[in-house]
Amino acid sequence: MNLRDLRHLIAVADHRNFTRAADIAAISQPALSSKIKKLETTLEQKIFERGRTEVTLTAFGEELVEIAREMIALADRIHDRASAMKSVDAAPVRLGLTPTLAAYLSGYFRQMLATLYPGLPLVIVEEKPAALARMVETKAVDVAFLARKSHTALYAESVAPMAFTPLWLEPAYLAVPTGHSLSESQGIHARDVPPDMLIRFDTPFGYDLEADLPTSDADNAARVGIDVRTARFETVCRHVAQNDACTLVNGVAAMQFMADGFGLAFVPFRDAGNLRELGAISRPGCPRYEVVEAMRAYIADNPPAGTQVPAARLTPRPLPEPLRV
Repeated sequence: MNLRDLRHLIAVADHRNFTRAADIAAISQPALSSKIKKLETTLEQKIFERGRTEVTLTAFGEELVEIAREMIALADRIHDRASAMKSVDAAPVRLGLTPTLAAYLSGYFRQMLATLYPGLPLVIVEEKPAALARMVETKAVDVAFLARKSHTALYAESVAPMAFTPLWLEPAYLAVPTGHSLSESQGIHARDVPPDMLIRFDTPFGYDLEADLPTSDADNAARVGIDVRTARFETVCRHVAQNDACTLVNGVAAMQFMADGFGLAFVPFRDAGNLRELGAISRPGCPRYEVVEAMRAYIADNPPAGTQVPAARLTPRPLPEPLRV
């Protein structure tokens, strides 16, 4: 039994579901189930009662998880104390960003760190939301930026979720090739997006309106020569620009594509769910908390292009206008 086994045990206990816990732990569900079963065999005690939709702890399991939390907390204290003894510029800040942000905000965050902490190195890690959450939990990154809906989905059943600090609001656009008949539209509802043109990603962006978008036919992506299961976000957008297709694009990416002359027009959605809330997740006791808080304050005063400040600080404003090259 090692610390990783204990973290896996706690993940199942927190999420009460092997599939959700496996997503957080960044391992396959069968592998996680096998690890827990092996632990039960080693201890000769049943830890979980397995139901159809969720698992519950046995009396022994409750005691075991409590001890496991204490052991993990002690291990984290040792790690955090060692990190705290270093000066703020002794190690780079490791920042986790999703594919819809990483390529377009690297310059923004480097400028931010240069302003706040001259000489402090920055390492940007690009991953999908579930992997980033796991990296925060295991201290592989100091802080990660996720949509609130992604955070909620990951920790919906958790009794110990990572803290979410709201940072900005970001509109959604329908990206279409420049010159396409839809490119001159003043707005569109999600339900009216042509299903035979739409290319959707497997991982949600974190917008409420995504539930109203039509189902995307796998043939749509194949028709433009792209496999959305493996292709990068920007690669898919480039294929859309060169074909009779459309896809969902967030405001930060749209602004960069505009600046780069990407060959796309961006039609605003008229749905109420056309904004996603982005925020930072970090674990309690993060030794780089001073840096994280400084970044939060900087963002509040200097939000990235294509975004708005959080809802609590918003003043009423019209929905975004169409973006065109």
